[in-house]
Amino acid sequence: MLEPESPLKSVSLDDLLKANREQFDRIFGVQREELGLLGTTRVALTEQELGSASLAALGEGGQRDAISRLLDETLGSGWSYDVVEHRTENGEITVLCKLSLNGSSKMQFGSARVNGDPEAALERAKEDALKKCARLLAGRREAEPAVAVPPPPERVLGLAAEPTAGPEPVSPSSAVIEVRAESGAAIEAFRRSARAAGAALDPITLDLIENALRNARHEMDAVLFRSAMSPVIREQHDEFPMITDPNGRMIVGQFGSYISEMLEAYPMELHPGDAILQSDPFRCGGAISHINDWMVLVPIFFDGELIGFSSMFGHMMDVGGPVPGSMPTAASSIFGEGLKIPPIKIYDRGEKNKAALDVIMNNTRTPEMNYSDLMAILAGCRAGEKRVIEICERFGKETYKEACEALLNRTNRAMRQLIVQNLPEEPQSFEDYVDDDGCGNGPFKMKLTVWREGEHAFFDWTGTSPQAEGPINFYLHEGMFKMFIGVYMIMVFDPQILFNDGFYDLIHVTMPKGSLVNPNFPASLGCRTHTLSRQFDVMGGALSKKAPELATAAGYGSSPHLLYNGFDRNGRFFQLMEILYGGIPGRPIGDGMDGHSWWPLFENIPTEYLESYYPMIIENYTTIRDSGGAGLHRGGNGVEKVYNMLEKGEISIHDDRHRSQPWGILGGKPGACSEKWLVKADGTREPVPSKIDHLKVEPGDRIIFRTAGGGGWGDPLERPPINVRNDVARHLVSEDKARDEYGVVLHGAVVEVDQRATEELRERMRASREPLPTFDFGSPREGAPAEESPPEPPAEGLN
Repeated sequence: MLEPESPLKSVSLDDLLKANREQFDRIFGVQREELGLLGTTRVALTEQELGSASLAALGEGGQRDAISRLLDETLGSGWSYDVVEHRTENGEITVLCKLSLNGSSKMQFGSARVNGDPEAALERAKEDALKKCARLLAGRREAEPAVAVPPPPERVLGLAAEPTAGPEPVSPSSAVIEVRAESGAAIEAFRRSARAAGAALDPITLDLIENALRNARHEMDAVLFRSAMSPVIREQHDEFPMITDPNGRMIVGQFGSYISEMLEAYPMELHPGDAILQSDPFRCGGAISHINDWMVLVPIFFDGELIGFSSMFGHMMDVGGPVPGSMPTAASSIFGEGLKIPPIKIYDRGEKNKAALDVIMNNTRTPEMNYSDLMAILAGCRAGEKRVIEICERFGKETYKEACEALLNRTNRAMRQLIVQNLPEEPQSFEDYVDDDGCGNGPFKMKLTVWREGEHAFFDWTGTSPQAEGPINFYLHEGMFKMFIGVYMIMVFDPQILFNDGFYDLIHVTMPKGSLVNPNFPASLGCRTHTLSRQFDVMGGALSKKAPELATAAGYGSSPHLLYNGFDRNGRFFQLMEILYGGIPGRPIGDGMDGHSWWPLFENIPTEYLESYYPMIIENYTTIRDSGGAGLHRGGNGVEKVYNMLEKGEISIHDDRHRSQPWGILGGKPGACSEKWLVKADGTREPVPSKIDHLKVEPGDRIIFRTAGGGGWGDPLERPPINVRNDVARHLVSEDKARDEYGVVLHGAVVEVDQRATEELRERMRASREPLPTFDFGSPREGAPAEESPPEPPAEGLN
C-alpha cells in the first residue's frame, strides 16, 4: 500500500483562491470602463509602475515613433492609448493595451520574445497589441450609412488591400437580386441598403446574428471555465448560460427562461452596470432548483434601451447549513439546507455591493472559492453582454431585435413539425420510481401522460407521488420542464434546431401542487437531481409508446455525488464535491455510452486534479463489466471509482437506482443497480446506503462507488457475434454473459467466436424463451446489498 503522502503541493488551493480574488477585483474595474458602464476615465499606469519609459502613451505630441505613425495612418487623429498591465514569463513579455478613439475603446493582448533585449521586446509586444486594437476600431470608424454601393475595403495596419469592385446599384424590392461582391464589405453594404429601403431581414444577416449569438453563448462558458476555481464548475462544468431578448425569452442557451417571472415578483429599476444575484428556488418559481445554484442576471443596454439579458448560474461548493456541501440527505425543509438569497443587486451601476457580498460569504464554509466562482459567473455574463452590444453596433439595434424574433419563430415552426411527427394523439402514460428520499421513505412514483392536439403537446404529471419528506423533491418551473421537453425532442429527432424559448406556447404542462415535481414551500430540495434524472426515463418511456423503435431504454437514472470534507495535516479545511456518471441507455442507432453523463456538457474531474488538491488517491476508475443491459444495442456500463482517503474526514453520498433496475426496451435487458462499499484500513467491509451524510473515514479507508448501468435496446440474440466478441475482449462483457444472454460461444486464448456453437445455442434459446416484452423492468432489489458478496478492492497501488 502506498504511504499516505500529503497531496498538497507547494502552492495550495487556498493560495490560488486568494490570488484569484485579487485578480478578479482588479480586472472588473478595467472591464466596467471597457463596457462604458461607469463613464469614468481610468488613470494610465506611470512610467515608474511600468518599469520602462518606453511604455508612455504617445498620442499627445512628442517624437512620433513607428507605432504612432501606423495609428495616425489607420485611425487619423484623436486616438490615445495606455498600457493596462504587462508581465514577463518564460522568456516572453505580454502586455494588455487599451486604444481609444472618439469615445470608443478596445483592449487586446500582445506578446513578444525577450531574446536578451527586454525594452525592444516590450515595444514589439505593445505594437502587436495596438495593431489588434486598431483593426477593431478601424472597422467601427469606417462604418458608413447604408448605401447601394459599398465603400472601399477597410485598411488593415501594415497591409495594402487591392480594390474590389462593388455590386451594381440594385433595388432591394426586386424579385431576384444579384450580388457581385468579392469582399465582406460589399455584402455588408448590400444588406444595409436593403434594410434602408424597407426590405425584410435578409437570410445572410439572420445567419450571421444567429451564429454570433451561438458563439457568444459558448464564449460565456469558456470565460467561466478559465476563471472559476471550484472543481464542480471549472472541471465538471455544472453551470448553465443564456442570452435573452428584453422580455426574458431565451434566444440561445441551455436552461430556459426564468427572468420575467423573477422580475415580476421582485421589480427593480435596472441600469447599465447592474448585476443581480439570487439562489432561492421558491422566489423564482423553481427557475433554479436548489440553493447551491447561484444565478447572476445582467441587463444589456444599447443606446439607453434594454435589449436583453445575459445570465448564468452555477453550483456553489457550499452555502452553509448543517452539512458541508449544503445538500443534507436527511433535510426535511429548505431551511435545513443553507442560505437562501433573494434577488439582490451585487453590482449597482457598476458599483459593488460589498455589504451584501460580505453577508453572503460569511455564511459559507468556502468563501474564497464561492467568491471566485461568483465573479467568474459574472465575467461570463459580461462576455455575453459585450458580444450582444457588438452585434447591435454592427447590424443596428432594430435589426438585432428583429433577428431575435425571427430565431424564436423559426424554432417554433420546427417544433410544430416535431410534435406532429412524434407525439401520439391518444394519451399514453408511463411510470417509473425514485427508490427512496434519504429519510427511509419510498419508493416514489413518477407518472407522465403525453398526447397532442393538433400542433400542441400536453404533458400531465397527475398520478405522481406526493412530495417527499426528504430532499428529493424537484420544484419544477413550468418553463424549465418545457425546456427539458425541447432538449429531449430536439436532440433525439433534429439536433440542428436552434434551442431557444420559441416553442414554449406549443407545450402545455400539468404539475399537481404538492407533488414530487411541484412541492409546497418549504420542501427540501437538495437531492432533487435523482428525480430530475428519472424524469428523462419517464419522458422517454411515455414518448416510446407510439413508436418504441425510435425510443431509448432507461439510463442510470440518477446523479451520483460524492462529498468529502475535513482538515488536512496542516489544519486547513478541505471540501470536495464530485459528480459521477453511469450507463447511457441503448439507442435505436447504437450502443449506449459507458460511464457517461446525462448532461450534455458535463465532464469528469481529472484524477490529477483530485490528487493534487485533495487528500486522496484514486486507486481505480473503470467501467463495471456486465453492468449494461444486454441488447441488440448494448446498454452502457456504469463506472467504479475507488477512493483511498488519506485524511480523517466525513463522506456524504447521493445516488439512486440501488433498488430499481434501469429498464430495457424491445427485448433489451435491464441494467445493473448501483452500490457503495466502505472498506476500512483493516480490511473490514460494509455496504453503504445510496443516500447518507456524516460517514466517518480514517486515513487508509477506501470508498468503492459503483454506479448503475443503462438498459439494453432490442433482442440480444440479434446482436452480431463479432460485436459481442469485441465487448468481451475489451472487458465490457464477460464470457458468461456473452453465452447466457447473447447466446455467443467463445473459445481460445485469443477469444474467437465459435460460429456453429453460437448458431445452435441461439436457436435453442429462441425456442425456449417467452415472448419479448416491450419493457423489461427486471426485479427490484430489496434493501441494501448486504447479503451479496462485495467486490474485491483493487490490488494495492495505482491502476
